[in-house]
Formats: sequence, structure tokens, C-alpha cells
Amino acid sequence: MHDDRYFLQLATDEGNKKAAPYNFGACIVKDGEVIAQAYNHVHELHDPSAHAEISALKLAAQRLGTHNLDGCTMYGSHEPCLMCFSCAAWANIGRVVYAIPASEEDFTYEFSDISLQDLAKKLTRRTMQVELIRL
Repeated sequence: MHDDRYFLQLATDEGNKKAAPYNFGACIVKDGEVIAQAYNHVHELHDPSAHAEISALKLAAQRLGTHNLDGCTMYGSHEPCLMCFSCAAWANIGRVVYAIPASEEDFTYEFSDISLQDLAKKLTRRTMQVELIRL
């Protein structure tokens, strides 16, 4: 059975298909199995929603045949932005794990003083864990 660091490394390796500073990668895992992996496609697709996390969530939903990704964990090379976090919450992702905080890379995503951990506590219908695990 693989651990969190293994899946974070997969997400990081996926992100490294792009050059820094846009080397964001994500993978969706359910029951120890990788359902989907993706990296940032914003610039080549000219699509502001083509973040690694959104792309991985879409692919996972297609592969599982449902938008409800209950029981899945989303791993990211970097802390997800609010759009990606919100999409994960809407898809019922139970856990979000990332390796690099946005503050370390100076990616504030246009918002300040917002913690994903605090937002997760405000979910009204379920719980979501948000964890930073460094590689």
C-alpha cells in the first residue's frame, strides 16, 4: 500500500511536465488506486480553469462515471487555489493533501488571509481534511 508521500511525489512528477513556476500537478486517489493525474494546461489552452486539480477532478469523474468523488483524496504538488478547492469540495473529495504552500511560492491567488483549513471547517454538509505534507 502506498502512502501520502508516494502520491504527492506522483502529483509533483506530473506537474514537472511543465516548467516552473507553472509546474502544478495533481492526482486523484481512491482506495489506494490512482484514478486520474493531470498538470497545469492554463497557458497552452488559454483556459483559466485548466488548473491541474480541475483537470484531474474532471478526468476522475469521467473515469468513475459520476461527479460524486466521495472516498477520493486529491493530492497536489502545490496548495490548491480557491477555485480548485471549491471544485474538490463540490465533488465530495474527503481529503486534500499538498506539498508546497502557496505562500512559499508567492502564489496568493488574488486573495489574502484565507486558509483552506478554515474554509474546510465552514463546509455545512460534510467534513473535508486539508493537509500540508512536505516532500
